[in-house]
Amino acid sequence: MIKNNDDIWNLPIELVQNRFYEFKVPSNIIIKEVTLNERYRQKSKLHLEKGLKQYEDVLDDKWKEPKDMITGEWVYIKEDEESINNEMDKVVFHIHGGAYCIGSAKFARSLTSKYAELAKARVFSTDYRLAPQNQFPASLCDTIAAYLYFIDPEPDAGFKPINPKRIVIAGESAGGGLALATLLFLRDAGLPLPGGAILLVDLTHSMPSFWDAELIKADFLPDTFNIRPSSSLADEFIANAKALSDKIAQKNPAIIGHPSFIEVHRFQLYCTNEALAIPYVSPLLAESLGNLPPILCSPFKKPTRVILEVYNDMPHYWQMFPFSKSSQISLERCGEFIKRVTSIEDNNTSMIDLLKEDVVSPSISISPSFIGMRVGINGEIRELNETDQNCLKWDKIGIVPKETTRMKKL
Repeated sequence: MIKNNDDIWNLPIELVQNRFYEFKVPSNIIIKEVTLNERYRQKSKLHLEKGLKQYEDVLDDKWKEPKDMITGEWVYIKEDEESINNEMDKVVFHIHGGAYCIGSAKFARSLTSKYAELAKARVFSTDYRLAPQNQFPASLCDTIAAYLYFIDPEPDAGFKPINPKRIVIAGESAGGGLALATLLFLRDAGLPLPGGAILLVDLTHSMPSFWDAELIKADFLPDTFNIRPSSSLADEFIANAKALSDKIAQKNPAIIGHPSFIEVHRFQLYCTNEALAIPYVSPLLAESLGNLPPILCSPFKKPTRVILEVYNDMPHYWQMFPFSKSSQISLERCGEFIKRVTSIEDNNTSMIDLLKEDVVSPSISISPSFIGMRVGINGEIRELNETDQNCLKWDKIGIVPKETTRMKKL
């Protein structure tokens, strides 16, 4: 159904952005829509200007000129409504997916309402600026701003400052990449880190599934989000992309990342190829993920404290299919992860201690900083298989595949 949905793949991108609908939530869920004070984005902008200075030659400066306020919504179960003015026990900061160019907090309610129920937490989902109208780091600026809103709220925000250790950042698909980018930037800027994260993380298309034609056919994702057919937004994007390309050619910055980045045409609406290896664009390529909180996610080059769960025979972002048993199991495990990491008082608590109730098989891959497991259709836990192990040893991370695999001109 998704692969053949013309509304998603063949319409102008601005129409697709406007067609994303909102999910109805259960009767026990409360939705409170909010607009953030612009001071949070201004504070975020100051941090980003400092932290991204070395990359400014490959960035479009228009991110500094937002046209809209940051909006979002609180999602929580009805019985918690009376305690809204009290200190929140735990908060899930949700960042929606959609290839950085579609999606919304309303569209993600099927997930955020589940997080609220299963983790017994309050969930905040933000509407960050979307590509191609807004290039990197516009979305990162907005997620950092939202995080600052949690830890330093306005007097009339309706809640007290939230202890960062009681916050878990969660994102699916592109939202996962943006979640980890937010984590990395918070760390590098010296800002307080949250208690944990749930995420996915690569924009260079360099993991094994992008190099295998058979695996490509098995998923519902297209080769790339195409800017065509022509529209006023498409024409504006093409003009802006050319202007940025001319700027890069004039500045002639040192190549960031592998030479393959500039051997193929541009294939992301979110950023130019020269920006792909910026760690806040493709966190998988970060030099270090040390000093980050516990993460439930896909594998990294140099992991921090990571729990890797690989689900059998699942496509991209299968959690959005609530009728699926694997979706239900995954969300339940996410809920347990959220509850556990927000209960940790000691930063030195090991991952083994964190999940000792779940890890019962001696065959599961375990080290002081890494737990890896396969999760079956009924939730049974098994060891990682040979394909998983080979993926963990993958030596082409950060090498963009040739056009013969998954690339298509925007």
